[in-house]
This record gives sequence, C-alpha cells and structure tokens, in this order.
Amino acid sequence: MSYTLLAKPAKGTAVLDPDFGTTIRRITDVKADWGSAVAVPAYPTIQAWNSDESLMILYVTSGTTQGWALFDGRTYSFKKWLDINPADVEQFYWSTTNPAQLYYVDNHESGGSYTHALTRIDVNTGVKTVLHDFANDMKTGGILANACPISGRVSGGNDPFYMSYDNDVMGLGCYLNKNGPNGAAAYASFSYRISSNSIGTPFTVEADVAQALPSGRGTYFYKDNSSTVSVLDASTNAVQRTLTLNGSEHGDMLLSSTGDDLVVSAQFDGTTTGTLVVGNLTRGGVKAVIAAYPPTGTLISGKSWRNPGWVALASTGCPAGSNGNCQGATPSAASTPQTYLDQEILLANVDTGVTCRVAHHRTTGNYANSSNSNYWAQPNLVISPSGTRILFASDWGAANPKSPTINGAAVVDTYVVELPGYR
Repeated sequence: MSYTLLAKPAKGTAVLDPDFGTTIRRITDVKADWGSAVAVPAYPTIQAWNSDESLMILYVTSGTTQGWALFDGRTYSFKKWLDINPADVEQFYWSTTNPAQLYYVDNHESGGSYTHALTRIDVNTGVKTVLHDFANDMKTGGILANACPISGRVSGGNDPFYMSYDNDVMGLGCYLNKNGPNGAAAYASFSYRISSNSIGTPFTVEADVAQALPSGRGTYFYKDNSSTVSVLDASTNAVQRTLTLNGSEHGDMLLSSTGDDLVVSAQFDGTTTGTLVVGNLTRGGVKAVIAAYPPTGTLISGKSWRNPGWVALASTGCPAGSNGNCQGATPSAASTPQTYLDQEILLANVDTGVTCRVAHHRTTGNYANSSNSNYWAQPNLVISPSGTRILFASDWGAANPKSPTINGAAVVDTYVVELPGYR
C-alpha cells in the first residue's frame, strides 16, 4: 500500500484517508484549547466511551489544565474536567450498563490516615460512592494485614486490563513500597468481587497483577519475560489453565462471539508468532489471526464488548515504510515508500479471521530507535463498544516517509475513524 501525504485536518473536520477511503475526524486541538502538547485515549485496554457511547474520556497532560476530560461521545464536544483521582492515568472503568457511572480506586493520605477506596462516580452529577476501602483490610486482623503495608497504593498494577464485563470482579494489587528481584514494582496481587464484598487470597508479584477475566470466571496472570500465561481461580489462585504465550507484549482481553475468554496480543517470539495472536483462556489453544511478523510498537484494543470478536490494531513500525531502512536513529526511505502494517490501523475478527486495513494513523514520534522518542505519540487506539469507531492518538505528519524525520516534541491530538457501520 502506498503512503499518500495528507494535510493535518482542523479540529472537528472529517477527511478521507486517501489510501483506504475511510473517514477520519480530528476531535482535539490540545495546544489551542489547553496549552498542552498531548490529548490521548488513556490506553487500548481501557474503554474511552461509556456504555451507550454518549460520553467519552481522554487524558490531557500538563497545560493550563491537566487531567481527565469528558466529551460528548457523539459530537466530540468538550463537556468538563472530571474530579477523579485514579491510581494511574488509565485506571478508570466505565460501567457496562449505566452510562453515567465510572469506577476507580482513590488512594490518598491525610494526617497519617490512609484511604484506598474503590469509588463509583456519577459523571453527570459528580456524586461519589465508596464501594469498599481496602485500607480497612490492611489493618490488624484484616485479610490484607499481613500482605500489604497500610501506605501501599492499591491499583491495577503496571499494565491493567479492565473489570469483568458485568462490573463485578477486579484484579488489583497493593504496592509493597519496594521493587522485586527484577527491578520492577512489587505488589501483593488480589481479586475483589463487588457483589459478595469478597477479597481473594493475596500473593506477591512483580509489575503485573492478576487481572479479571471479561467473563468474571477467574483471573489472568503472567510474569514479565515468561513464555506462559495462566488462568487462576479468583479466590484461591489455583491454576486452571496454562497457555504458551508471552504476556509481556501489548495485548488485551475480550469475549468471543460464543462467550469464551480470549487474550489477544502481538507475539515476536515463541511457538506462535504474528501481529495478532489469540489465546483461548476458556478452552485452551493458541492461533495466529494475522501471522505476519509484527512491527515494533504494535498495540491492540479488544473493547468492542457489544460486538464480540472484533479488535483494532495499530503499529508504529518503520516511519520510512515497509521497504525503508529503520535500523538507526534516522530512517532512510525507498524511492516509493510502501506500508504493510507500518503506521496502519487494522480491524480484525478473531472468530472468523476477517481482517481489514483501515487507515494510516500518521504518528511516528514513538519511533523505537529515536534518541527523543515520545511515549505519548505511540498509536494508542481504542475500539468503541459497538465496534463502529476507533479512537487513536497521532502527532500527524511528524515524519514524511519519503523524507523521514522524527520529532519527539510534536503535539499529539486524538482522532477517530468512523467506520461505515457507524450511524
């Protein structure tokens, strides 16, 4: 596929991707509106839209205002800043049934008294409800007393996924105020089930805590740089199933059209490699849906929970195109740059194997070999609950594949691909 240059559209303007014919709409102008350099979807594993897609959240980095911005989910107009204090940028979770409700864990300390409160907020009224304060469980006699220091922040770990799709089970961990043997943050990992107000047995992990399966039937766990992932009993941590996959790669969890829990990711090494590899956490088995070797910086979102089986992918890859040279800090282009996965957004159905190349995201500031790579410029994307729209972050035009240069300081805004099924 050729890469055709396309001028950066004005905020609110829709353009056609000249290489794919899809509609792309720019929805932020973060520099003009807030004096910032970044407005992005929080993370591919965290839904930006609420349950009926009437509202949407983006994260804005420091400027005149910083934080979680609430938008109209259909017109993309800014509504207000949210008064929330999640454990990290991406650790908020929309209700799948109530369009106004959002969940997060609020950690704070005042006068030596700690709070680690699972909180539900009505984003329209601002009314907050504390569902459970884990600080009480860390006190003498509590289920977390021997596992967690009272000062240990409670979060979804370094790379969280989501709550179970019925908003009942969460995979959490309390920070142990130290690093593990491999140098990453150490946590006591545990599950929490809202309906029964029950906490699973905690166990010590590093970097990544066990995450709730979309079905709520257990938790998903992996260790960094391990070649296997496991399904655990959410209460006892007993291993139910093990699959040969590297869980450290970018990926997400979702339900299949038949209700199976799936994990999807790019796999660079191991038994099964590819840009989109699927592990069935319910029945076992691993398969490649897109067997092509993945470009660097490949991200995947499976949050199309109202249209099961569909996932969206994006990769930075090589800013000089698939036929360019990206071995050094300065990419060199072929005479006619081509792209195959590089700088592309794709849509795939993991049940049927159908794959569609959707658009060029045109972001390059997160180029892996660059001396000034910009984390925020990675092509974070999120598919909508209905599977009819895809949000993505882009520094748009910071590199021309015919004469590639990398600008790690370029402004990053948010865009949306409106697919033909969107009405």
